[in-house]
Amino acid sequence: MKIRLHSTALFWTLITLMALLSLWIRMAFPILAVGWASHDDLLFVRQAVDIGRGNWLGDYNNLTLAKGIGYSLFMLANHATGLPLKFSEHAFYLATAAYFSVTVAQLHRSHAAALVCFFLLAFIPTVWVAGVGGRVVREGLYISQSLLLLTLGIRCWVLPSTKKAASQINTHGFTLLALGMVAGWFWITREEGIWLLPSMLLMQGYWLLRQTDWRLQWRAILGFLSVPLLAASLVVMTISTVNYAVYGTFRNNDFRSSDYQAGYGALTRIRHDNWQRYVLFPKDAREKAYEMSSAARELKPFFEGKGGERWLAAGCNQTQTSPCPEILSGWFMWALRDAVADAGHYNSARDSRAFYRRLSAEIDDGCRQRPGECLPMRKTLLPPWHEGYLSDTLEASWAVFQTLATLGRIPAHTQPSEGDDKHLALFDAVTNGALTPTAASKGAWGEHTLRSPRDQIRTHWAQQLTTGITTLSTYALPMALVVWVMWSVVAGLQLLRRRVLPKAGWWLTSAVAVGIVTRVVLLGSLEATSIPSNNMLYLFPLVPFSLAMPPLVLWGMLRSLSHEPEHAESPTN
Repeated sequence: MKIRLHSTALFWTLITLMALLSLWIRMAFPILAVGWASHDDLLFVRQAVDIGRGNWLGDYNNLTLAKGIGYSLFMLANHATGLPLKFSEHAFYLATAAYFSVTVAQLHRSHAAALVCFFLLAFIPTVWVAGVGGRVVREGLYISQSLLLLTLGIRCWVLPSTKKAASQINTHGFTLLALGMVAGWFWITREEGIWLLPSMLLMQGYWLLRQTDWRLQWRAILGFLSVPLLAASLVVMTISTVNYAVYGTFRNNDFRSSDYQAGYGALTRIRHDNWQRYVLFPKDAREKAYEMSSAARELKPFFEGKGGERWLAAGCNQTQTSPCPEILSGWFMWALRDAVADAGHYNSARDSRAFYRRLSAEIDDGCRQRPGECLPMRKTLLPPWHEGYLSDTLEASWAVFQTLATLGRIPAHTQPSEGDDKHLALFDAVTNGALTPTAASKGAWGEHTLRSPRDQIRTHWAQQLTTGITTLSTYALPMALVVWVMWSVVAGLQLLRRRVLPKAGWWLTSAVAVGIVTRVVLLGSLEATSIPSNNMLYLFPLVPFSLAMPPLVLWGMLRSLSHEPEHAESPTN
């Protein structure tokens, strides 16, 4: 008993020390405020301000419901504490990483496995990269939400024993409820939450396969599966209900709405004279749309004027595309909303909804009269399929995976904030500071980068850790995935020949691997068809998965080769 207590105390001491060291290093990297980013960083800050003032999301316009409010709510709650935003983000992340690591310890009965996992997660290199972990964008929260959702799924569907389902509801009721609440929060934070669904379904399938006496237990099984679904629905519906009460539209995000997707899809179904990658609505397609639809003609002054030129320049400059005669697809979705607003249809949610429906109906009617100029009816944000997209997606996915494995090879660094004084002051107030100074600002010593020896030490340590973990990840992640594939083949053969389910460690590791593959392919498809997506900001939520993969494969394989019984319900040494 004494040895066990000493082991547990040492385990938590090491976890605590690593967490404190990680927090200490993290706070050497101030916030990178991008004050001109009205559709990203500045939008989240403004929404937090509006909610805090009791004005919900402010006066209705084309940005009001453009993005989920999960991050703005977190930012507002943090503002009340007085803690720096990046301190709270990182503390939440470390708590989630510890929860995940303890879950790994429980499943593998190994404190060593948990300590290795937590070390890699605690010193994740991307958090001290200015353009990734330093910005006031959703990814700083989304990374924790993704890992927490995965961990809660493990505790609900992988750890429970084969007890009766009714008994499991009593034992894991709070965890099931937490899973649903976090899933709802996850859903209202970003728009592509579907990428984690395959991992969750895989773990849920493992739980279902271990249930017995389905005839007698079907009500309890259904109840066990329903609790998180109902809790998640409650969170999402609460936000949608408030939006309905304030703006008259029952939704949490415009980009998921059928009316916007119908209007967007109608414009992108018009055939182009000459296909160009990343171009959905070129000049020749616009001219056809103006002929077909009076609603489209209302958008002509914007698209053929300074508004269209502004969005064309934004996309071309950010992607360094030259020549670039058209608005690129990653920016077209925003240009369309601006065009509708410029035409006076974003004064209310009802008006904008009616306009998109009219636009869709008129284009679709025009296409029925001129079928040769249109593709089949579309009500989606996905680009029309083009030959070569499959091979391009595979090639792009491989490039995205290489970026993930190497963590972009970006050193730890800070960079100056950008924007006017008014917006930077707003960032500073809402986030509780501290911001990196702008490039033009000068301190009392004639420079804006004056740093104390303490911060120089912390930056040096961050750079050393970044170099070491990046080197490890570059080789360990591909190797871990190869071993996982081999492990999966063996597990599949055992299932077919001996009717024996793989051990829980395989299901946990597979959930992580499936999450990696799903998001990498998602970003690869976007890179190939829609918008440059091979960057560490979009990969940021996936980095904890990739760092945890090698130790999970190592301990999982060792566990599968052993003859020890499966994990118990309670933590062990």
